[in-house]
Amino acid sequence: MNHPCELQAVVVGSDRSVIDSVMPCLEQLGIALSVYAQPASAVQTLKREKIDAFFVDRDLDPELSVLKGMRSSPSNRSAVGFAIAPRQAAQTETFRIADFVIEKPVSTMSVGRTVRAAYGIMLKERKRYFRHSVGIPVELTDSSYRRFVGQSINISQTGIAVALATQLGARETVQLEFHLPNMGEKLSCKAQIIWTAEQGKTGLSFTQMNPVDRQRLTAWIEEEFHRLWEMPAGNASAVRVDAINRAAPIRNH
Repeated sequence: MNHPCELQAVVVGSDRSVIDSVMPCLEQLGIALSVYAQPASAVQTLKREKIDAFFVDRDLDPELSVLKGMRSSPSNRSAVGFAIAPRQAAQTETFRIADFVIEKPVSTMSVGRTVRAAYGIMLKERKRYFRHSVGIPVELTDSSYRRFVGQSINISQTGIAVALATQLGARETVQLEFHLPNMGEKLSCKAQIIWTAEQGKTGLSFTQMNPVDRQRLTAWIEEEFHRLWEMPAGNASAVRVDAINRAAPIRNH
């Protein structure tokens, strides 16, 4: 399993010079790298995993289909897209879908400069998406003023997952109250049920929260994120390779 705060990047390409230029820049920043020689494989990955950056070699993916898929992905639309192409091709309108364009021939210096410019964006989005696993009592009150008590599964800046003894209806809006660990006052907000699963598991999106509670929640999430981010992440520089270099270390799916 990936470290919950570890940044993830995907390279779509088969040009060894591109991979050898990108890889050390990402390793230096502690960004885990996966390499795909087929755009279709990368598209499947963005459908099932949270990725922070995509590097797409236009020589392998002329239509930048991976970046287009990224922009339409619910969990990856805010990822940073890098298009890699010769200077003359980099001027076309096709590249408007990319956040950054890296011109060929690439070098470690040029890639490093571009990645460092995007690093803050990647980290901010990972922090926003970060879901912290925590078990705390959560009180829910529905529109009929029925009160339910559940246990949180995880929490983010935008929502919370809880386990309840009762199955509630999807799209219903409820009132939530809960105490964050090591924080005094209870947080109160409105939330909408966006998914339900077996054993009363319920996902809710925060829809209305007063500014003070919002600030307290954000501060707590950021503190937990940075606390975990600074912990050892195992082999953060491991590389998962698809049909490129079977001798390289392989990251488990």
